[in-house]
Amino acid sequence: MFKNICTLLILFVSLTCFSQDFKLIKNKHPQAKELKHNLNKTKDTLVLECNNKILAVDFFNEDFEKKIIINDVKTKISLQDIPEGKFIVEAKLTNKIILIDLIRHKSYNDTSQSDINEPAEGMGMMLDETLNIIKAAPNKSLSFMLNRSNEQQKASTQLKFYWIESQVINKIGSSKTMRLADQDSVDRMILKHKEELKSDCGKLNTLTIWEVYNTSEFMENQASNPDFVYSSSTDIFNSTPYYSTNGNTQDL
Repeated sequence: MFKNICTLLILFVSLTCFSQDFKLIKNKHPQAKELKHNLNKTKDTLVLECNNKILAVDFFNEDFEKKIIINDVKTKISLQDIPEGKFIVEAKLTNKIILIDLIRHKSYNDTSQSDINEPAEGMGMMLDETLNIIKAAPNKSLSFMLNRSNEQQKASTQLKFYWIESQVINKIGSSKTMRLADQDSVDRMILKHKEELKSDCGKLNTLTIWEVYNTSEFMENQASNPDFVYSSSTDIFNSTPYYSTNGNTQDL
């Protein structure tokens, strides 16, 4: 009996020491209510459920990105391969895109000393079916992305940022992603896109990338005018695409 108790204690201590603590910052926007989003009891799996079909889920920050195709009304996504840090979770529905904040701390015993600043429960960023930003409530996720990019610009004046518009077209339908990304992410996306164009299921996909000189001003203008990225002349970004599926690109 004593031996069994000791074994259980050792197992409990091991799980506590090496486990990771996830925190999901729910999107409280009124138009995000249709997407139920929670962590499971052990806080290592993202549970999503919606009346409309969930097309795909993206996890990303400046150092990491992961895309999962769902095409179902509910799903459970393991978070074990998500590294420490703060992430945007982008859930693509048939009629809108919902953004959620996700944080992974070092461990349950070390969350009080974590250097990751947790965002407050917020309203989140919402995009409608035409990918216009819905402004009915404060935009916490957009603020987080702007603050993040501003901090990165201060840290390195040579660090480049890009605005990405990626559209995936298949037999089920189409989905579109718009976001900021750094050089490494852009390079990976271009290589991936070129491979997709060679396949039957991805030959209709499109990718357009613009280099952004001032991320904060760009995002403010893009939020108020979704067609701002198609401006003919501006000092905020390069209107000639850095990369485009249609071939209108700078020399890479």
